[in-house]
Amino acid sequence: MSQESLNVERLAGRYGFLERTGLLPLPSKDGLTLVVELSRLECAAACLPLLLLHSGESVRIIAVAMTPDFPMETLAGQFSPEQPILFLPYEKEEYMPNQALAQIETSFAVLLEDSIMVSPGWLSELLWVPFDDAAVKVVAPRSSTERGEGKKRLHFGTYDEFAAHVSYSLGRHQGEWREMDVLTGSCLLFSKELLQRIGGLDTSLQARPLMIADWCLRARQSGAKLALSDAVYVHAIHSFDRGQRRLNGPTLADGWQAYSTKWALEDVLEAEEHLVPQNGFLQSTKPVIPLGKASLTTPLVTAIVYCEEDGNGDHLPQEWAATQEQQSYKNIRWIWIKDSWMNTAPGLPVNEQDVVITVRGQEAWLRALKNASALFESEITVYLSDSIRYEKYYVERVVKAITQGSADLIVSLSTDMDEEVGRLLRGDPSEIVFPLERVAHKGGNVPGVITCKASTSHQLQLHPEASLTIGYVGDLSEPQGKKADRSRGKEAQS
Repeated sequence: MSQESLNVERLAGRYGFLERTGLLPLPSKDGLTLVVELSRLECAAACLPLLLLHSGESVRIIAVAMTPDFPMETLAGQFSPEQPILFLPYEKEEYMPNQALAQIETSFAVLLEDSIMVSPGWLSELLWVPFDDAAVKVVAPRSSTERGEGKKRLHFGTYDEFAAHVSYSLGRHQGEWREMDVLTGSCLLFSKELLQRIGGLDTSLQARPLMIADWCLRARQSGAKLALSDAVYVHAIHSFDRGQRRLNGPTLADGWQAYSTKWALEDVLEAEEHLVPQNGFLQSTKPVIPLGKASLTTPLVTAIVYCEEDGNGDHLPQEWAATQEQQSYKNIRWIWIKDSWMNTAPGLPVNEQDVVITVRGQEAWLRALKNASALFESEITVYLSDSIRYEKYYVERVVKAITQGSADLIVSLSTDMDEEVGRLLRGDPSEIVFPLERVAHKGGNVPGVITCKASTSHQLQLHPEASLTIGYVGDLSEPQGKKADRSRGKEAQS
């Protein structure tokens, strides 16, 4: 089929869709949200009015400050209260785009930088691509910030010259788009459904192009297609100093290292040709990247603590009293489960509303662990072992990952889980087994089957239920022995 015939077929399909649903001229029932990253006042002052003018009446803009010194009040004063713009000031230790993405209520949204200049028809043409192919969940226009075939560097003397070029290009290439392996540019349209499925941007990658590329690869992992619109071009305003910061700053170098490690790239090269594994196999795990802020006071957590020590565990109550007091997350109901044949420690540190379960024998111990989560109607269940000394924010971070992500079960990965991580990278989830002390799950879910590593062992492991979506966070805890070894090392050095 020729490109011309293909375009005619696409346009006919679009017209049929409009005719059936009455959505002329914009194919979006509930409007559309634009999330704009504010970095430079002069760019934002020029580009935000163009977004309002050329994006349609049903568009809402959420503008977020990316730096603490951005003059938000100065910019907001240039717009009337009636205009559909919400300004979110910078907040320390928060990634503002993820906060804004959490507020999206429309079926589609666009994430773009304040340097992006648009022209008439840009948004409608991008929106058509997901209707051409329902599997397409992410669409980008051509721009100088896009990689590979999407990169287009143009220079214009005036805005009218830019608009005229875009109008001419739209007339020649209307309806044309192609599937891409990855996208990296400053303008990205996507569905809310995909955002809820894979979460927000991974800030550990430091540089925005790498964060966008990572987000796109995670979208592909979930089965979504990426597309580049040949018909749409948006103009990115650049400055020399901004380009130098991106190219030469240590942040970008650190980001490349993190990105390469995350996606198991064969060559650690700072080049856009190496953003996708050469064998095409997306080997990264699927981390939960929370959107917005954590709601750290509402969810009730059941913390199930089980004892793994093989006798002589008199130190445990004192250790766990400190751990219990140190947890910054306060809305917890503690359940202590102890095999009295295995551990002869005296009473465990508990509050009045908490529970201590003492059983005799491994079989009864496992049965108690399986049923303990039913004692409280909690939104989240966290399994903890007495052999691990958890850091202060352990429960808080796990709760944040579950409540603001899409996973049913969260695993705290660590360097001593090489075998499990290897199976994940090979895409073989059927054989995965996790240490139970690193697992948390949503209330009401059956996490899987709990077993002992050996018939005579009290070290527990979880075979996760195949139907559950698994998310991952970094190592939040450390075996007590390792911490003791490190402490002794420091003393020896002094």
